[in-house]
Amino acid sequence: MQAPTRAPAPLTDACNSREEALTLSECVLPLDNTPRQAYVGALYDSDWYRVEPVAPVTQPAIIRLRAGYAVPQTPVNLTLDAWVPFTPARPTSRVNRHAPSAAPGPVELLIPYAEEADFRLLTLRDDTTAFDTQSPYTVQAELLPDPDGHEPNNLPIPGTAIPLTATAEGASGTSTGVLATEGDVDCFWFEVPASTRSISVHLTAEAFSPELPFRFSYLLLTPEGGIPARQTAQDPSAATDLRSTTPASSAGRWKVWVQAYKGLDQDFVMPGDLRSRYTLEVRLSDTEAPGDAGTPSP
Repeated sequence: MQAPTRAPAPLTDACNSREEALTLSECVLPLDNTPRQAYVGALYDSDWYRVEPVAPVTQPAIIRLRAGYAVPQTPVNLTLDAWVPFTPARPTSRVNRHAPSAAPGPVELLIPYAEEADFRLLTLRDDTTAFDTQSPYTVQAELLPDPDGHEPNNLPIPGTAIPLTATAEGASGTSTGVLATEGDVDCFWFEVPASTRSISVHLTAEAFSPELPFRFSYLLLTPEGGIPARQTAQDPSAATDLRSTTPASSAGRWKVWVQAYKGLDQDFVMPGDLRSRYTLEVRLSDTEAPGDAGTPSP
């Protein structure tokens, strides 16, 4: 006689508040990619989790948070909010909005790992009022090495130096970076001598498939804080090739900020992408160059 099939154990409804996330062991997401399952099973339901620091990390690292449904259809537009140290006023958020007849997609956040943070909180909810009592979502977290060897360089000080090598025309230097995490800005600097007459900047990146969730852009800043050149890629599916040539108005420390372009109508933190490696080249010329003056692009 065949033994009766045992029904799977029901998922408990815990982690419904900040207090539970901070105190209950079942609300901890380990940084080893172990999946947790739960339901957005009631009107205005929000599930809270915490991610705790691990043993000392000797190199820059990234927390990758992923959540989603495996079912072909669900009414929930799953929203992942991460309350991280550098966003105290509002969370970094991603949402999967799909048509009722379409399959849901996963949501992902890439956040710089800050070991000094006592805890990190995240919530999962629907962005309107839908819920699903039949289908659980899965949420997981893992710690990854940062593919950008210059991090942390989101601030102008100290930033990343571009060493320049003397050439027959002046000097040149290159560096690379990756806009890997949410709201990532890579800040570079280089010294311009008084003999320099023009500064050329060239930013390149390959075409990615699938395309990146952003377009590359850069700002060139003078030692006084002016912005004589601003360039933005127009086609996210094409290779990036941005360049400008600007008169050297003064000697001193010039800067280049590389970042994802954000439009005035985009009221959210721009996403990162672990694939988004680019090359930045700077050339100094001791002679006047008529080239592109770096007219601001949209």
